[in-house]
Amino acid sequence: MSIDTPESSSNPRLLFSVDGTRYELIRKLGQRSNGELVLARRRYARGPAGSVLIKRLSRPESGKQLQRLKEEAQLAYRLSHPGIARVFHLLLHEGLPYLVMEYVEGRSLDTMLSLAAMRQRPFSEAFACYVVSEVADALHHAHTLTDESGEPLGIVHRDINPENIRVGVSGEVKLVDFGVAYSLLPGREATTASVLRGDIAYASPERMLLKKVDARSDLFSLGLVLMELLTGRHLFDLEDVERAALEAGPVMGSLAELRSEEPSWLPITEMASRIQHFGPEDVERAAQGVSEPLRAVVHRALRREPFERYQSGLELRDALREFLVVQGHSYGRPEAAREVLLAQQEAELVRDSADVLEPDVFPEPPRRIEH
Repeated sequence: MSIDTPESSSNPRLLFSVDGTRYELIRKLGQRSNGELVLARRRYARGPAGSVLIKRLSRPESGKQLQRLKEEAQLAYRLSHPGIARVFHLLLHEGLPYLVMEYVEGRSLDTMLSLAAMRQRPFSEAFACYVVSEVADALHHAHTLTDESGEPLGIVHRDINPENIRVGVSGEVKLVDFGVAYSLLPGREATTASVLRGDIAYASPERMLLKKVDARSDLFSLGLVLMELLTGRHLFDLEDVERAALEAGPVMGSLAELRSEEPSWLPITEMASRIQHFGPEDVERAAQGVSEPLRAVVHRALRREPFERYQSGLELRDALREFLVVQGHSYGRPEAAREVLLAQQEAELVRDSADVLEPDVFPEPPRRIEH
């Protein structure tokens, strides 16, 4: 079933139809580790149409991909939080599974970081605190989820990064894509020991060292996102961190055997070396322009040892919200939506907007199709 043909208002490309509901292609979005994402219009036999994301197997013959997609659906069905994008259905069409998910109209943090870079000014501290506190709250829900008998499911997202955090047009924050999550659900397929899934640029030290991870690993990754929002720089891209890694030489032992399922902006062994050799002094230098109370939050979130970090998403969420209260900030969805719009407008003054609006991910509103 090809989906390469662009849609037209008179002849939309039908992906498939299930029980009278049509799924029509809007555009392809790209590859993820366990499938291919497309943006589609879901059209009921009677009733309005709406946009959804669909994840399908990029290699239909891959038994591993199939198992991972089923695991993602099984896990996602259990997640019920306003800050987590929903999974609606796992559909079968001609023997192949399709995961139908909520489409969050808006921007990813990855795009927002591009906007901030173009206007040469990061987002406000209030914006960073609001967004990260919302994600921390969503993660706390996932981390503390239990099964029917009350046993912890041990969920760890394992891919917290700016691409997987979205801010909707109304300022709502959503965490997306639990496709590489770890859990204790029965039948879960174990990852090969030396293979890292997800974006390694946001991996915690213990994850890069192939140690067992828990909720605190996700919180370290979220701390990196917080730092990047506040400063416009990734901690492991700082010159001092790079220099320390170069002076230490290449990684040895099991780290030299590491492989990553997804490409990154640095070879995995070099990224591992930088993660091994950063310290509190690097965090301090990176956060020089951040207000002192918030800098303390960043420091604790980015401790190398898990027991020194925030121990739960709830704890990190409360620290960030307390900062907003103490600073006298009343910040929520309306303020976030306005700040994103302002950043876009300022970036457009620097460069043509077509370069920064992720045209493949955030297309123009779907054209109305006349019947």
